[in-house]
Amino acid sequence: MKPLRVTALDWIKSLYGKYPLGEKGKVLKDYPFYFKLEGFADKPEVYLRTTNDGLEFGYEATQWNGYMPSPAPGVYRKHSLSWETLQSLSKVEQQEIILELLMKTINTRKRQYRKCQFCGEKVAVENRFDKDTCHGCASEHLGVVY
Repeated sequence: MKPLRVTALDWIKSLYGKYPLGEKGKVLKDYPFYFKLEGFADKPEVYLRTTNDGLEFGYEATQWNGYMPSPAPGVYRKHSLSWETLQSLSKVEQQEIILELLMKTINTRKRQYRKCQFCGEKVAVENRFDKDTCHGCASEHLGVVY
């Protein structure tokens, strides 16, 4: 398996081959591209989204809201890159800065995962009862009812 950084750069280059990512006037606005973290936990995804202001990097995850928590989709924006900055760079420099911001986003998301003390699976923060226990094991071992 290729290192994650190499896989991410290949993904960015493939996007450049299909879409005019470096050109504000030609790219579709508010369009997300998803990068899946193959081989890591439940294969979470991070996104690169085109906006009116530039490129946005982040991830989507379930939020548990309310006094009786219920799941709701959440979007977590982590980094952005303005069109002005992007267009002032060469294509290679654009891809490098996109890679750096994508890797920062990936590392932020990966740090949110912890191993469950019971089943040993890596679980995202939104799927844990506490810092050491996933929802499934909280029900099975701690008697938590969801």
